[in-house]
Amino acid sequence: MIRNSRQNGFGLIEVVVVTALVVTALFGFAQAGSVAVRLLASERENLEATLLAQEALEAVRGARDQSWGSQIAWRTQSPLASPSLSYYPTVVASKWSLATSSPGLVNGIYDRYVVFEKVSRDPSDDIVSSGGTDDPGTRKVTAVASSTAGRSVVLTAYLTDFQSYLGRPVESKQISFEEAAADADLISFPSDNAGDGDPAQGFTTGGGAISVSKVELLLRRAAAVPSDIYAELRTGPAGTVRGTSNTIVASTMIDAYPAWVEFRFSDPVPLAAGTKYYIRLRSVPSSTDAGSGGAGRVHWDYQQTPSSPYAGGEARRFIGRLSNPGDTGQELDQYDFGFRVYGIQ
Repeated sequence: MIRNSRQNGFGLIEVVVVTALVVTALFGFAQAGSVAVRLLASERENLEATLLAQEALEAVRGARDQSWGSQIAWRTQSPLASPSLSYYPTVVASKWSLATSSPGLVNGIYDRYVVFEKVSRDPSDDIVSSGGTDDPGTRKVTAVASSTAGRSVVLTAYLTDFQSYLGRPVESKQISFEEAAADADLISFPSDNAGDGDPAQGFTTGGGAISVSKVELLLRRAAAVPSDIYAELRTGPAGTVRGTSNTIVASTMIDAYPAWVEFRFSDPVPLAAGTKYYIRLRSVPSSTDAGSGGAGRVHWDYQQTPSSPYAGGEARRFIGRLSNPGDTGQELDQYDFGFRVYGIQ
């Protein structure tokens, strides 16, 4: 009996057609999956860059809250300045700081920085892109986060020196020695990893108690990237710490000539009347410990006379040298460093 070939299963043509359909479907699924993976990766990268740019703006607000004058105001440039001055958010001593040099790619992928611009207002107090008058209490900040793949997120915000509008107590200079004019490596600080210790300047309060809001020191950066620095108010060169200032990213300091660098205390530091205290300059890592990583040099400008040029205190150096916290250092009885002490009323 003759059987119909169709009853014996698929023929060769049917097998080829089915195989082609299956391969086409699988290829389509693979392509769709590949596109989906690329879209998800792109979306993840965009989200990460957005979050990093938002964090940069928060870092700037944190720096603003530490001190408008030392953290924000002096960093600004005129609109359309070229090349733009970029600052990189970094964490120093558990606080946000803004560095002039890049700390490297975030997560090995993202370059992140911020740019500050001056803000001008017209007679109606509206912000204008050209003309107008500079508003010293407002700055424009642009945060950029860009990936190695070429994707970039740019966020812009305006910052204000809101604390100046809160009716905060009046701040005024209480004690100072401003005649310091000599610039040299007198203090060996932060000691280039040698553990040479810290410098300090003594001062004496007047007839009334004061609450110190900040100090200003006459400093110059004498190395490209010295260790970051901060100031302490102490009862003695190695005495009790009464107050600790914000940390200054030393690489952002001026290197061509000395300038007054502001160290602000988060809470006013009460000092008794007619009492001697010390402003001690510290570094991160510590200049007191050999091998700690303390790097570079900072000059604290001074004056030298046959007798101490400032009668209320004296300059000191090498405090706490070689990990000795009780070491009061070397007294420089013919020297005084430039300093200003500000108090609030």
